[in-house]
Amino acid sequence: MDRNLQLANEAFKAQKWAQAAQLYEQEYQSAPSEKINHLLVKSLFEEHQYKMAYTIMMDNLNSYLMDEQHVILMVEVLLANRQLLMSHVLTATLPRVPAQVTRLIQQAEANARQEPNFKKDYQTFYQLSALTFNQQQRAFEKGKELPLDEWVTATKVLLIDPFVKPIIRVSLLEMVQKLKLPEHFEFRWLDNKNYEIVGNQLKSLAEFEKVGILENVLREMIDDHDPVTQQLYQNELGLQVTLLYPFIDRAIPDPRAWVTRLIKGDQVQSATLPAAYSLEWWQRKLSQIMSEMTGA
Repeated sequence: MDRNLQLANEAFKAQKWAQAAQLYEQEYQSAPSEKINHLLVKSLFEEHQYKMAYTIMMDNLNSYLMDEQHVILMVEVLLANRQLLMSHVLTATLPRVPAQVTRLIQQAEANARQEPNFKKDYQTFYQLSALTFNQQQRAFEKGKELPLDEWVTATKVLLIDPFVKPIIRVSLLEMVQKLKLPEHFEFRWLDNKNYEIVGNQLKSLAEFEKVGILENVLREMIDDHDPVTQQLYQNELGLQVTLLYPFIDRAIPDPRAWVTRLIKGDQVQSATLPAAYSLEWWQRKLSQIMSEMTGA
């Protein structure tokens, strides 16, 4: 063991957290590992350097889900950074949530409700649809600091509000999926109709086989384009499938026809309106939503 690491371990055992953090940080820069990550994060947390502890922890987040001791540390760091919803998302992936973690989250949520700005922050999130697109994005992020009950209450309203931007509605629904909530939600999709879904029955975007097929078809069809153009098409397709969540399969029955249309665009745009739910109808609708987003 090198001298620096030995000194770091000694400082850690003596609870000299500032010294331990400094020495572990040097070690982490030169030879990063899961173990050093954990020791550095613990030292930073005890030294009340919460933002730095969070940043380092996020380098290797999955390693904190392997045992109870590190799950507790992970949740402590998340809560110190007001990441209330994130603590629920991550503990939802565990087969069993340690009792201490449940207590920590409940206490943090009780504290959040006592803060002077709590009602204002909750109201801003709840009434997010009155804001501009950029403000809605900020309110969505800020909403992750709310206790779960309040977040769910507001989200049930926002998911069917026509004035919430489609990408924000999808982002909220993706959070519902990650939280594995067993509750029923109504969701206003891009066809302006409401659909009932159950939180823990939703698939994540990555679990859709159709998304992988679309990406493969796109790679095959744009192989001869320059890298910048390839990236533009990939970004556009990625945003399209995100906006179509969770009914991607319904909107895109034929991946090859979809990608062909994406690349060739409206080269021959007919004057007549396309039939509802046709490929052209979807692509025009998505194009309109995406141009509104970039113009925000």
